[in-house]
Amino acid sequence: MSTSVSIIIRPPWLFMKSTARSSSKMTRDRRNFADRAGQVLISLSGLAVVLLPCLWAIDPFDWLRSNLVVDQFLAVELALALGFTLWVRARNMSGGMSRAALVLSGCAALGVGLFLFRHFAGEAALFIMPTPRLLTVSVLLIAVTLLASFLASGSMMGLLLFGVFGVGYLAQFFPAPFDAAPVDLKRYTVYLVFGGNGFLGRTLGVIAGTVTIYILFGAVYEISGGTAAIDALARRMSRRGKGMAIKATIVSSGLFGMVSGSASSNVLTSGAFTIQAMRRFGLPGTKAGGIEAVSSTMGQITPPVMGAAAFLMADLTGLSYGSIALAATVPAILCYTVMFVQASWMAARIEGAPLPEGAEPSATTVQDEMPELAWRDLWHLLPVIAIVTVMFKGDRMTELAGIAGIAAALLSGWILHGPAELWRRIRSSAQGAYKTTASLVIAGSALGVVLGVLGMTGLDVSLTLGIREIGETSLLLSLILTALSAMVLGAGMATTGVYIIVGTLLAPGLVALGVPLMAAHLFVLYFGVVSMITPPVAFAALAASGISGESFTKTAFAAMRFGWIIYVLPFLFVYAPGLLLVGDLWTVAASLVGAFVAILAVDALLAGESRLTTGLAAVSLALAVCAVFDPLGAVSVAVAAAILALCGLLVLKGWAARLGKV
Repeated sequence: MSTSVSIIIRPPWLFMKSTARSSSKMTRDRRNFADRAGQVLISLSGLAVVLLPCLWAIDPFDWLRSNLVVDQFLAVELALALGFTLWVRARNMSGGMSRAALVLSGCAALGVGLFLFRHFAGEAALFIMPTPRLLTVSVLLIAVTLLASFLASGSMMGLLLFGVFGVGYLAQFFPAPFDAAPVDLKRYTVYLVFGGNGFLGRTLGVIAGTVTIYILFGAVYEISGGTAAIDALARRMSRRGKGMAIKATIVSSGLFGMVSGSASSNVLTSGAFTIQAMRRFGLPGTKAGGIEAVSSTMGQITPPVMGAAAFLMADLTGLSYGSIALAATVPAILCYTVMFVQASWMAARIEGAPLPEGAEPSATTVQDEMPELAWRDLWHLLPVIAIVTVMFKGDRMTELAGIAGIAAALLSGWILHGPAELWRRIRSSAQGAYKTTASLVIAGSALGVVLGVLGMTGLDVSLTLGIREIGETSLLLSLILTALSAMVLGAGMATTGVYIIVGTLLAPGLVALGVPLMAAHLFVLYFGVVSMITPPVAFAALAASGISGESFTKTAFAAMRFGWIIYVLPFLFVYAPGLLLVGDLWTVAASLVGAFVAILAVDALLAGESRLTTGLAAVSLALAVCAVFDPLGAVSVAVAAAILALCGLLVLKGWAARLGKV
């Protein structure tokens, strides 16, 4: 009996197909697993970046500060920010080699952070020697920070870091008086990382320790609905006057810009609504974009936050945060008063002129679309009350005040929206908060190199002496050159970066000329920030023109015309420091009364209602100028001029009312 066995022979390409399908499935599974693991790593590193400063500020049981030094905290914070930024960019890249390079760079950043954490914990941190190990770590940190600066803050910040690093070393070859002491390249490189005044210097300490907390507060306050309530309140505040849409833009964009720390980003967020509202009111697109750019820029110099510059100013000047915020209040009020007056002029012209195509016949539509306010919105005052209450408990309570504001904003959001909706909003906004905080930390580290290089080379002293030498000939010329330098140095940078540079490079030169410390620092801050609306860079105007669809150049010049007061006011700081509440009571009072009378007198002059009112307005303006500048150096004369100017203004308003003009 025989048995036959049949063997089915399959073509070899079928096995190859099956193997290919299996291999393809395994590849997809690995890729999906890698993507999920990468997303978890990105989320954890971003969460650590925003929470670590809060933990360091709270310091439960005083365990952190008693066992760690601040350099260890800064090293970990910077490493996490670098890793997060590089990994996020790697996730969005399609090229395999570029993606792998960014992932490895992020891992290298964490490795450097771990090394620095261990290094600063031992006695080796007391000695800075250019050993091969320290040199390798320094080169790695510089390279990764330079790459992350390009990715997170744009080419301007990356080129600044690269340029400052190069100039710091080459300064030893400069001609006098800008030459520096000879330094070895290895020692120079190691010092900027391990010397305590470079990548891990004072600038990063202020930003990572204080500013990041308030960035987080701004994000949480927006999540809770606070910014929407501010917008509704701003529209209500401006409802009764002419040009409601214009005035609402000025107030709301100023409030948003105060905590955003960047005029251009504020334009991109709030301008989408405010520019269209002004265009519906009948304002041309160039003017609408210019007003939004100025309002967002003005928010950077509006107390109490001032785009986080107030905290840095307190650190650089040694003045208290409260005194800085109080001194900056009067100039901010003057600026907003001028802008409100101009808004009334624009509204009057719009009402008396044919409306452009697409505009409404009146502001009725805008008023009908005004957001509603309810009593429950008062819960949004809770974070503000918490910040103010805690901040005035002591001089070192700034960070804890921000944390109290975060907790209060979360509580108000919980009450108003419920836990489920609040959690949904947090998840949808988390990545944005992570990116903003990480970018700011990286920028703080890069800008710290500026201070480190200035300290090593003495270039800050050289610039100070140069400004002082010019000022001995003409203070006005020195102020003009300082203003131009501040606008150039601040071009395209966020408020914190602008102030760090101009506050360290330019302000000391003005102080050496006898300009009051507060006036000198506010002078350079104003002109550093105003670069956001000044061509050729004018990033805020560029963002506004993108929204309005109008010409960038026309929008920028419209912003300069509307924001002319920001260019003029800093000079008044120097010649009339009473506007900053500097001086005796009578001098300050005369300056304040004279300044506000001058603004309203100029308004009446430009209105030109009659010869009588125009003449009286000119006399009131002349008296107001005498009150502000006190040319005779006699306080009694300044006070008398202020009183007469105020009386003249009151008479002027009475005559105008009788004529039925107001």
